Amino acid sequence: MPKTEFRNVTSKGQVTIPKKIRDLLDIDPGDKIKFEIKDINGDTHVTIRKESTFSYLLEELQEEAKKQDLDKKELDKIIEETRERLVEDLYPDV
Repeated sequence: MPKTEFRNVTSKGQVTIPKKIRDLLDIDPGDKIKFEIKDINGDTHVTIRKESTFSYLLEELQEEAKKQDLDKKELDKIIEETRERLVEDLYPDV
């Protein structure tokens, strides 16, 4: 049987995620969470999940690539240049 938690919404639209849920999802201060909104048979369902930093960055990059209308070749070049810079920065002695 599903468990239900109730919380009040502040004047700024904020809600505190209950500790039981934070613990269950392993959510820590500063973590990114994703809200997925779905219509299921006319009912609105909201799902929250913790996002890894890389998943979040990937989605941001995908949106930016679409905005800039990059083709595959351009995107591949940018990804390779970024990967090379990242490796150089993280492993300067290699």
